[in-house]
Amino acid sequence: MTEKTFRASHRGAPMSSRKARLVVDLVRGKPVNVALDILRSCSKRAAPLLSKVVMSALANAQLDDSVDHNRLHVVDVRADGGATAKRWKIRARGQIFPRLSRSCHLTVVLGERDGKEKRGRAAGADRGRRARVEASRKADTGTDTGASSAKESQ
Repeated sequence: MTEKTFRASHRGAPMSSRKARLVVDLVRGKPVNVALDILRSCSKRAAPLLSKVVMSALANAQLDDSVDHNRLHVVDVRADGGATAKRWKIRARGQIFPRLSRSCHLTVVLGERDGKEKRGRAAGADRGRRARVEASRKADTGTDTGASSAKESQ
């Protein structure tokens, strides 16, 4: 089954990619609604710009009727370096210092997550601790049957 992805980008955003990556790392892998809430409460300069890009990718996804919008999540989000405008600042004693105005390209890719798919520690979190311990013990005794049957026969 091929996963549909929806992308949007903002090229030439007026900030350095290093500063934008601080915000980008906050929303990577999150569901769209959670990502937008995080961006609304973030005080960094990149947050409103990234929020607009996420909303644009969400609008692209809403054009497709076969997509469940509640299961969309941020698959990939990047802040790549863009053009750098080089200007010069005149300083004391005839010196000139460079003034670099950096820009970046913000890219967001949204995808649909399966409801069955769970990753990491959350995979066993829906079961209780007792069930996980029992399953672990059962697996241990299942692999070690040769040693336990030899002890029982003696």
